[in-house]
Amino acid sequence: MCVARPTIEEKCKMFNRHKLENTLKHVVTKAKIDRRLVCGLLPAIAFLENTPEEVVLCVLPTTRPGDATTHIQAVLLQAFCYENYIPVIQVDSSEKLAYYCGTSTKIKDTTSHCNCAIITRDVSLPVTEIDVIPMSDHEQFLTDFYECSLEMYPRPVIQLPI
Repeated sequence: MCVARPTIEEKCKMFNRHKLENTLKHVVTKAKIDRRLVCGLLPAIAFLENTPEEVVLCVLPTTRPGDATTHIQAVLLQAFCYENYIPVIQVDSSEKLAYYCGTSTKIKDTTSHCNCAIITRDVSLPVTEIDVIPMSDHEQFLTDFYECSLEMYPRPVIQLPI
């Protein structure tokens, strides 16, 4: 029996925004619980510098207008991730990301920001192939979305749920 797999184009059309939002929320909160989450631009850069092969996903909020320093750092971080085949997912709010990372107690806290979050690999998942990072189904879903959105301009921004 032959089973037809969807092509990349068909697969890309199947992404549901609501499912993406909830999947990203789940992945970030699960990584926080599992202690696989690195929050903040400088800690993320330090981690990436030492062990980029351990990173499954990078989450970056859109930068605020007029914040040139953060924008330049985010662009350089995206370039580094691109060179190391690390998927980068853009989100709408650094405040919401800070809340999901656990660095803020309120979701609309305008004083607390998270400029970057990286999710490292889950060591409890079995390694099936050499040079392939094992991922959960949710992480694989986000990685597939990233691959589908590589050719899109402007890049899609996921709205984190409140």
